[in-house]
Amino acid sequence: MAVTLFACTFASLITLLVFFTGNTAGAPTSGQCAANLAIKNWASLGDSYSNIVGDGLQDYEALMSSDPCLQGRKPQYLSIPSASISQIASQQVPKLNQDTNFMTISAGANDIGLVQILDACVYNWIGSASLDCAKLISDAATFMASSAFANSWHDLFTRVQAVSSKNAGKAYVISNAAFFDETTPSCTTTSLAVYGGDGQQKYLTNALRKNLNELIHRFNWWQNYLIAKFNREKVPGTDTLAFPVQFVDADDRFNTHRFCRNGVDGTGSGDANTWFSTTQNVQPPITRAPYEKLNAPATCEANGGWNEYATCRMAKAIQKTSYLGLTKSGSGTGLTNWERVFHPTTRGESAIRDEIVSQIAQGNTLSGQNLRILPLGASITAGFASSDGNGFRKVLYDTLRKTNTVSFVGSQGTAPLVHEGHPGWIIQDVSNAASVSLPSRPNVVLVHVGTNDILQNKDVDNAPERMGALIDHVLSVANDAVVLIAQILPSTRPGAFDQFVTFNARVASVINQKQAQGKKVLKVWMPVTTDELQDGVHPTDAGYNKMAQAYIKGLQRAADKGWIGQPVAKGR
Repeated sequence: MAVTLFACTFASLITLLVFFTGNTAGAPTSGQCAANLAIKNWASLGDSYSNIVGDGLQDYEALMSSDPCLQGRKPQYLSIPSASISQIASQQVPKLNQDTNFMTISAGANDIGLVQILDACVYNWIGSASLDCAKLISDAATFMASSAFANSWHDLFTRVQAVSSKNAGKAYVISNAAFFDETTPSCTTTSLAVYGGDGQQKYLTNALRKNLNELIHRFNWWQNYLIAKFNREKVPGTDTLAFPVQFVDADDRFNTHRFCRNGVDGTGSGDANTWFSTTQNVQPPITRAPYEKLNAPATCEANGGWNEYATCRMAKAIQKTSYLGLTKSGSGTGLTNWERVFHPTTRGESAIRDEIVSQIAQGNTLSGQNLRILPLGASITAGFASSDGNGFRKVLYDTLRKTNTVSFVGSQGTAPLVHEGHPGWIIQDVSNAASVSLPSRPNVVLVHVGTNDILQNKDVDNAPERMGALIDHVLSVANDAVVLIAQILPSTRPGAFDQFVTFNARVASVINQKQAQGKKVLKVWMPVTTDELQDGVHPTDAGYNKMAQAYIKGLQRAADKGWIGQPVAKGR
């Protein structure tokens, strides 16, 4: 399982944008997209992520306001630090201007206890072993899978819909980024612990960083899944589907800008190319205040906002012993102004802004590309149980060829919808099978594999590493190709669902590692729920169609990055 060095300060792992999209044919630039918008009012809802910024300069809302796409419009700021999802729904949404049709919402980290996780796993504010890092991570993962978590998001979406649907609104939800490069040796003896005595240094080992990253990816997976479920609902009392919510993933924009990457000392927090804040780079800086300025230990509660939590924990520690040079007489000083720690810096906020604007401007059509596509995987890639036996491939082919040159390669199926999908095969088998079609030099490889490793219990713990080896194998032959790795569809088979979530979270980290190495690899979120499975594993035709649209969106992102080149001659 895993956790992320998020914190109550980074209290919201997602950002929701609601706006009218108008005619989005084509893919206009950010400067052109204003013509596609009819914004009446923009509101910013949420917690500290949309209320305060990492380095004290500019947050993504301010940066978006200055983008030509939004024509200088500024939001109605309603965000409150430490707000939970339910508090946002009940206290902030009712204050919305009734003609609001564009909004940003950040929420969720406070609900899963990230500030407590950060205390237990990283900062150690109180200097005791009273908080169990592993247990808090496990508890957070359990809560994400609970009906309480799902219901709180559903209630928020429903309340937002009541305002936005009458204004032709649409919602975009943007994930947060994982904090660490988890494979480097640079942080293994680095600690950010405030209290490091008694063997509690909290070193940022590879295992801890992996767990922290995994929790963020798990959280992001749940956001995508709950959004997909909501998007299947109809507006109460009508036959109209609920306003669409779209998941936007900015995580990969932080690759080569995370803590503990190669080429930096320690976390790299003092480096301008590190896009998260610590005590070294916030503005105004972390300061010291007399003990009396800390929360009164007799009355404070170790919850609430980031700074309130940290100072309360430290004040309680001082009641027991001298701590950080602090004494009850007030002769020492304590750290304050923790709110900005682990928020994105302005450069990180700019990356979030860029992804949001890219999605606004992107439109729904990929055009002008010469695509030689290898669909690679097992039975879902083969189209098992679909009405025509082609699964996602026919919709994908028919949609793309309207505005692009398209061909598929593979040893299975019938032209033009050939593929390399082998029912029942595990990752290693599929990697071996890729060797048959890779000499055809596809410039796009679509991968959906891993389901059978889990269902057949084939060394599941190491399955993500085998996915990494498959990526390396594909690119060793087709080194110019873009590899789109689908998050595998969920399953209702007994005991499988959580294993699928864990696998997807760990594969997301593998993809980040490959991107940081300069490889053209993207993850593709699949908005298919268990309601769209016909046997607990394989999607219905509607589910296959959603897969096709998700792959198209992945291709659009790859094209925006300039990654899709002309196919090279076969056999070269």
